Formats: sequence, structure tokens, C-alpha cells
Amino acid sequence: MSSDQLQEEGKRSLFKLLWGGLFKPRETFAYLKDYRKRAWWIPAILILILAVAPLIAGSVVASRQAVGSMMMGNETPIYAEQPIIVEGDLDSDMKGLPQPPVSPSAMGPGIFRIVGAIPGTIIAWLIWGVALYSASVFLGRSSSFWQMFRLAVWAWMPYAVRGLVQTVYILTTGEQIVNPGLAGFVVDKRSPSLMPVGPGQLALASALGHVDIYLFWNLALFAVGLMAFTNLPRKKALLAVLVIWSVLTLLGVIPAVLGGVFGQLGGI
Repeated sequence: MSSDQLQEEGKRSLFKLLWGGLFKPRETFAYLKDYRKRAWWIPAILILILAVAPLIAGSVVASRQAVGSMMMGNETPIYAEQPIIVEGDLDSDMKGLPQPPVSPSAMGPGIFRIVGAIPGTIIAWLIWGVALYSASVFLGRSSSFWQMFRLAVWAWMPYAVRGLVQTVYILTTGEQIVNPGLAGFVVDKRSPSLMPVGPGQLALASALGHVDIYLFWNLALFAVGLMAFTNLPRKKALLAVLVIWSVLTLLGVIPAVLGGVFGQLGGI
């Protein structure tokens, strides 16, 4: 490496790279294409930590609410308010009996969801890396999977901001986020309906649950980064990113639709 390259590489601190990746992506991604190629693991660790932070905060809040409810009830277990539906020749007076106590740990997102957020995020980076690499090759621009993987990590920084905002909101208000994104326009989890949710509604809620300002921020960074890493024109880079996102969103909706279909067939 030449002295000029060493000098250029030492100009930007890590904080400047993180800030520039969010608010000055064009020049920052152009810099990251040739310099600080191993710095991607810093935002990767930060993103993974802030991906699980809202889930942990939700578990803490749910546990506190459960303990508080037990104390307010003279340390009696928390009971579900729904009456038991009695059929047949059983005594109708049993209809008012409470349900079994609800475990406080069951009220939170659960350890499996918290642990699963880390490999899920890494898998998302790998999928986006493969998709961006394939798109760049298809559009006739030279690139490598390693470049596109690094781009995926850096472009994921808006979700770190979202994780921080959600964590602060949950710990400050003591309320969990039950309708992420625009899913609240389709399904209201606070007052669920007794009618079964159709597959179309599940699919729409699954897709809208990921639509927020951070998604648009993420897609914009992908487009800008793709232009910087592969020298693609703006329109082609934006089109490639939107096509990839549309395909991945459709693939993500399919499990929700199938789950709703099989749930209705099973009488759930």
C-alpha cells in the first residue's frame, strides 16, 4: 500500500464513518469502497446489539407489569379475564371460572425470539449481499460478493437507529410496540377480533409491519452504495434495489399466508 493510501485511510475516524454512512452516504460509501475494508464489523456489532435491545426491553417491561399486577392483587397469580367456554352437560356456573395463571415470561417476546434476531440479521445481510452481487453482474458492472456484503452491513445502519429509538420508547413509556410499521392499519393486536384473520390480511400485515421511515432510509442507502461500489447509474441502482426488496418481501409474506391458511383449516 502506498503512503498516499495510508494517509487517506487514516483521515476518517470510526465515528465519522458511522455518521457519514447515515447522513453523507455518497462520499462515505465511495471512501469505503477502497479504504477501511475491515471496518464493517464495527457497525455489524452495533446493529446486532441494537437489534435485540428492543426485545430485551420488552421482556423487562412485561415482567415488571406481571410482577406489579401480582403485587396489586395481594400476590395472587395473574389470571386471564376470558371465561371458560363450557359445552355439553357441564354446570353452567363454571363459565365464570378464571383461566390458569399466565407466566410472566410468556408475556414477553421470549428468549427464542431474542436469540433468533442475531442470526436472522446476519442471514439478511448474506441474502442482500448475494442479491446485490447478482444484480450488479446482471447489469454488467464488476463487483464481488464481499463488496456487496460490506455494503449490506453499512446500509443496515438505519435499523440500528430504529432499535435505539424503540428501546428508549419502551423503557420510557413502559409500553411494548405491538403494531410495528404500518401493520396497525390492518391488524389491531391490542383489541383482537374474535373473527379469524384471513390469509390476505395476514399477508398485508406482514408486509406493512416492515414499512417505516427506516426502511426507506435503508433502501436509499442501498441505492447510493450500489452506485458508489459499482458505478451504476442512479436509475438502474434504484430499480435494482426496489426489485430486490419486492422479491424478498414477497418471499417473506408467503410463510404468513401459509400459516393463516393452515390455521383456518385446522380450526385455530
